[in-house]
Amino acid sequence: MLPYKSIIRIDRSSGQALYLQISNEILKRITEGVISSGHKLPSSRQLSELLQVNRRTVIAAYEELETQGWIETISHRGSFVSDKLPLLRQKHFATNASEKILDRSKSSWLPNKYNFLTERSDDHIKVKHVIDAGYPDVRLAPARELSRNLNALSRSKRYLSLMNYSDQFGGDIKLREELIRNLAETRSIHVDLNQIFVTRGSLMAFNLLFQLLLEPGDSVVVAQISFKVVNQIIEVHGGQLIKVGIDEEGIDVDAIEAVCQKKKIRAVFVMPHHNNPTTVTLSAKRRMKLLALAEKYQFVIIEDDYDYDFHFNSSPILPMFSADRFGNVIYVGSLSKTIAPGLRMGYVVASEEIIQQLSALSRIMDCHGNHSLERAVAVLYQDGDIRRYLKKSLRLYHQRRDLFCKALRERLGDKVQFQVPEGGLAVWVHFTGGCSIREIRQRALKLGLRLPKTVFQDEQGNDVNAIRMGFASLDNEEMNEVIKLLAEAAAE
Repeated sequence: MLPYKSIIRIDRSSGQALYLQISNEILKRITEGVISSGHKLPSSRQLSELLQVNRRTVIAAYEELETQGWIETISHRGSFVSDKLPLLRQKHFATNASEKILDRSKSSWLPNKYNFLTERSDDHIKVKHVIDAGYPDVRLAPARELSRNLNALSRSKRYLSLMNYSDQFGGDIKLREELIRNLAETRSIHVDLNQIFVTRGSLMAFNLLFQLLLEPGDSVVVAQISFKVVNQIIEVHGGQLIKVGIDEEGIDVDAIEAVCQKKKIRAVFVMPHHNNPTTVTLSAKRRMKLLALAEKYQFVIIEDDYDYDFHFNSSPILPMFSADRFGNVIYVGSLSKTIAPGLRMGYVVASEEIIQQLSALSRIMDCHGNHSLERAVAVLYQDGDIRRYLKKSLRLYHQRRDLFCKALRERLGDKVQFQVPEGGLAVWVHFTGGCSIREIRQRALKLGLRLPKTVFQDEQGNDVNAIRMGFASLDNEEMNEVIKLLAEAAAE
């Protein structure tokens, strides 16, 4: 119920009759949009008690409003604001209100620092088909098992402690134990509970890390074609991007060395397993040299290993963290890519000192996290559900990769060039023959197909005319339809 006692103001010292004051106040709130069309008003008894007036006074006020056509009374149901009134909305703030709050004359850095947040999006346009940037198929996720675990926990007395405040700021202890066990078995990463920290997805991890590591003006090296959102996070936290080339062997480590010889850098952000967006793997030679450079020039390597679990043709290369002898690598993993994006769960592996600082910093952002969900995910590991899910999804994603690449070649022919990725959930596709990826994207949108919207550029600022296309979230029927529409968009 609306707070009628506060929105209907009565002046008992006024010479105007009380019933007219009440009817006029209700009328004002209707015209302001506070009381909406079709809204059920309180009974005369309820309103009289709230306003401390005689019930007959309220009845008279309602009769006055009904006579004027503002409300209607239905027998045995009550009084309602007429639904024949035009749609009335609450007042909006003036267009310059946000400028007054931001006070741009005093905070001139704000528009430039956050301008990417106001980029125009076409996400509001309804489409039937989507090629994403490489997401897992949520239809395969162990949702039933996760729900089962949450239900079981909710019936347990011990579950109540997970719903309360906790002093485990690094994440649920059982989940961290399971992650530690999994990292040791699959990645040769051997750490203890004080060296792992659970976050709400990898983007939260990167925000915390770069907030912790960077001072304004610090230089961070990234690949020329790299994960755009992380680049934005670096800039938001005051970092200056230094972009170096990337080829079929991954990020150009010789170029990183040349930068280090000229200036001090704070960190290198790298995706060694499958670079996003280009899907290339950093060669063993470059990995070893990058580790040596980190020790020599004392910079931090932020290793994003978002899709280690998805490798098709051979065994995945071990993370750089497993070969780091000097503590220069910080490892970031993601369960959001492994299981489902909406799970929003990632983790950081680093030295105990860094984890302690991350924990302290996170308390003003996330406080205690979501221990109940984390515990339910821990049980997925304990019961083997994650292992079975990964085995099933890896086999299916392998098939989908092959079908997607085959369909691209058959439908688009020499209009596209790409390498079949060894792993991951996406293909890096170059468009040739004068086909502009910007134009193709707009044509596809008109056909009901949305493509990833990020456009990448080379060192000269020219479009590389390539796009990252996800195949994992598409079944066979969906795949045939989206490739058909893509071919139509590229043919125009």
